[in-house]
Amino acid sequence: MRKNSIVCASTFSSPRRGQRRTAADSIGSIVPTGSKGVSTTSRVTKAAKSSRKVSSPGDMTRNKLLDAAEQIFSEEGYDGATLRDVAKAAEVHQALSTYHFGTKERLFDEVIARRAIEMERVRLQALEHIDPDAQGSSETVRLLIEAYVSPMIKARYGTSKHWKAHVRLMAGVVNLKRWSHLISKHYDRCARAYLERWRLALPGVDDNALLNAFSFMVVASLYVCSNTGRFAQWKTKATSHKEEVRLVTEDLVAFVHAGFMSLQHRNST
Repeated sequence: MRKNSIVCASTFSSPRRGQRRTAADSIGSIVPTGSKGVSTTSRVTKAAKSSRKVSSPGDMTRNKLLDAAEQIFSEEGYDGATLRDVAKAAEVHQALSTYHFGTKERLFDEVIARRAIEMERVRLQALEHIDPDAQGSSETVRLLIEAYVSPMIKARYGTSKHWKAHVRLMAGVVNLKRWSHLISKHYDRCARAYLERWRLALPGVDDNALLNAFSFMVVASLYVCSNTGRFAQWKTKATSHKEEVRLVTEDLVAFVHAGFMSLQHRNST
């Protein structure tokens, strides 16, 4: 019998022989099981490549400010952060934060944007690798869920403090109407691509119901990333941190999968 667990900071473990693969070892190379290789040529791939060019002193200062702002926004929230705090954490003059970003809201926008570009790249790459003809609709739905939620969970429990900060930040703002325009601006393109695949996998399902299910999936995955530890004392401890993350991700995918498939069942009755 498998043991229940609480999520701890860790990367995914490699699947044991005979286990279903959940994600690749690197956030940039997630290819779900039962899929085929397809090259990625989206604009986000080009943006990621351009970001690896040699940085100028101005770019280095800008990145230091973005790194510092990401940490502060994730810890203090938007209202608790100031441009002075960001400049101090980045060890640069405050005037440079105003020079590069102008306002705190623009800085907040760009903090979200730079990680969203990479998250979109990874998710769209995974989406391109899912071949709907390689398995039935139920398994296709499972692969879509896994491809969408796994990158964010891997980012949260990986080794990068910057990605951890980004996920904490997203968990705090995703349900705030105040920032819904930024979430739409940076995440809707990818969401539309996935929703189109769900429509193909679950033909005839009410579109509003699909949108609701997608929203439930996003909220549930960010709750996993928040790691509140509410039920920690009630759970049996897993053998390792990697195992804990693997098990809770499997539970999340299974739970969300059942929800999506119930829409098809409800539609047929």
